[in-house]
Amino acid sequence: MSTESVVIDVDSHWETELAPDHADHPLHQWSDVLPQGVERLAHGIAGDLLNALPLDRRPDGRTLLPGLVALAEQRGGPIILHPQHDSTSAERVAWMDRVGIDHCLVNPGAYWQQVEFIGADRAAGVQRCNDFLAERLSEHRHRLHGVALIDCSDLRAAAAELERARGRGHRAFFLYTVDGRPPGDVPFGHPSWDVVWRTAVANGMVAVIHVGNTASSFAGWADIGWDLPGGGGVTALTRLANTQRHHVAQNMISSLLYGGVFHRHPNLTVLIEEMKLAWLPSFIEMCTRQSMPNPGLGDWPYQVSGGDMLRRALRVTPLPGFGDNEALDVLAALPEMVEFSSDYPHMEGNVDPIALYETAFPTKLSEIDRQLRTRFLGATMAECFARTGDPL
Repeated sequence: MSTESVVIDVDSHWETELAPDHADHPLHQWSDVLPQGVERLAHGIAGDLLNALPLDRRPDGRTLLPGLVALAEQRGGPIILHPQHDSTSAERVAWMDRVGIDHCLVNPGAYWQQVEFIGADRAAGVQRCNDFLAERLSEHRHRLHGVALIDCSDLRAAAAELERARGRGHRAFFLYTVDGRPPGDVPFGHPSWDVVWRTAVANGMVAVIHVGNTASSFAGWADIGWDLPGGGGVTALTRLANTQRHHVAQNMISSLLYGGVFHRHPNLTVLIEEMKLAWLPSFIEMCTRQSMPNPGLGDWPYQVSGGDMLRRALRVTPLPGFGDNEALDVLAALPEMVEFSSDYPHMEGNVDPIALYETAFPTKLSEIDRQLRTRFLGATMAECFARTGDPL
């Protein structure tokens, strides 16, 4: 398939309706320590902020999410954020054919966020999650490419799991933070991580920074008096919880850039998902300026500028359903960095995502330069995989 015409969806999801205590759920053997029902949902939306509140100031899930509780009562169904969707690989490929998508990177469903509750068993849970997704995509693995989890408590073991996951069809993997800090307190730019980056490139995999993996530290900031007279109410907490995601992503990117990872591993690609993207041009401009030699900052130690490193290594996708109305304008400003995605089947995604770019944005997809449109829909991402030596 020519990279000039390929369409790659870099952010879709694989949800399951299986309860954690079901024998086929990837984390069923740890179901007794996992949050249940609405508490699981509350953790996924605002777990990092809730953890920073004193226990006596911490709302339970039903209190935190009154809108979703009310909707569930109206429907007479479960309290959910995204529509329930138990997919099959055949169904997913049929949908891709209808809307014109050739390849999908498929993120694990919300169950991935539960591995942090199983403590020392995290590595075993990661393997089970990777196998669970691989088995469900296996019949169409030439078009459905899983996104793996890793456990970063042992970086060599994490690299070994990457290689194993690649053998099962995965083409990407999640990075994550713990309370705003890198796992194990080893920054991503530290040379200790080189075993992971080297393995990723050698196996044709890209690293993914996804919104659900960017836990922040709200220590000292969480208790805003939401339930006190004059306070903002409980929804102020969920809003506050979602103000830090792109800040965490910026810390991760800065560590990779200034730690020299993009110099040592020029074929590595890091993909940012569901982080909005209006902040990206100014951040790239700031990093570009800061990588220029000057008396205050000193010499830049590499032949390639920091700005060029970021434009080569970093990719970001808009989230149309959450109001990234400037998506195509950012694409015009940073044509080598912005990628197409659907977020299917989540509520902020769309069942006809390419058509959405013709109706939901001030600038229409059909109005932009043809070559730029082709790059956005998949050619740029295809090049990222190809430069690893293992193209899609």
